Amino acid sequence: MKINVIFVGSMLAGATALMAQQPAVQANPTPGCSATPAQLEANKKVALAFFDNAVDKLTIVDPSYKQHNPAFKKRSEDNHTTDYEEFKAAFAGGGRGGFGGGRGRGAGNGPQPPQGNQLEIVTAECDIVSVIHKQYRQDPTADPGKFYEAFTFDTFRVKDGKLVEHWDNALINPPAPAGAGRGQ
Repeated sequence: MKINVIFVGSMLAGATALMAQQPAVQANPTPGCSATPAQLEANKKVALAFFDNAVDKLTIVDPSYKQHNPAFKKRSEDNHTTDYEEFKAAFAGGGRGGFGGGRGRGAGNGPQPPQGNQLEIVTAECDIVSVIHKQYRQDPTADPGKFYEAFTFDTFRVKDGKLVEHWDNALINPPAPAGAGRGQ
């Protein structure tokens, strides 16, 4: 039993040391921030505009925009651009594409998942707006057509009617194996 406790203690110490090396990045409201109910609704409106295909995304983003999506950040670093410039490239007509993250309904001839809800929960606190998305994904341990609920999120900081910061649960995906998708 002591070995397990020491092992767990070592793991916690290692994790704590690793966390201490990482810069703190939290979606907390700006210190001292206060907002009226009308301001909270206005902030929600700006964040929800991001998901409206009829809205020009460049009208709701501030040049100080800061991105915390690791795939987006990697693309920005690879292209030697600022987060704002990468946002413009991703969301201007004919850009490189958005955040990704599997928000589509999927492709193929097999069973399709239920619709889900892009705006399952929308909540605001001060200058932070969080949107929780409900999706359905194929259960990899079950027959095709057996889906389970999965939730993702986008969180935005809104300042003066513009998006100035973004967080989500995106990951950097590994490259596809060599020869994948070539009819093997």
